[in-house]
Amino acid sequence: MLASATVLVVENDPITRELLENVLQAAGCQVLAVPTGNAGLLSLCQQQAQIDWLVTRVRLPGLVDGWLLADEYHRHNPGRPVVLLSEEIPETDCPSVHAVFVPPHAPMMVLETLKGLALSETVDDAPVEMLRAA
Repeated sequence: MLASATVLVVENDPITRELLENVLQAAGCQVLAVPTGNAGLLSLCQQQAQIDWLVTRVRLPGLVDGWLLADEYHRHNPGRPVVLLSEEIPETDCPSVHAVFVPPHAPMMVLETLKGLALSETVDDAPVEMLRAA
């Protein structure tokens, strides 16, 4: 289940990051919230075994973006989708990645998406197909 899971949140907007952190903590998650892709990559490299879920904005300032973070996360969690925060992503810009897309300013939708993903893992243990959250 999602309660007591550790979620890495990579979000450069401080208000959105704080909202996500508060919503996820209220649901019982342990949250590591960082403001940059570089900090997110460092967290993934140092604490990969402790991170259960990754929630990241697709477009981040600097060299490390959400796609790179998703790739690194999937090296250790190949069957678990990443929650990518993004407005509309054109199909041509979307690499083949195991992910769920959620609008960036919808913290409750992020929580519901993570709950659904965690539940689907425990119910049928089947991988979740790539989805676009409405």
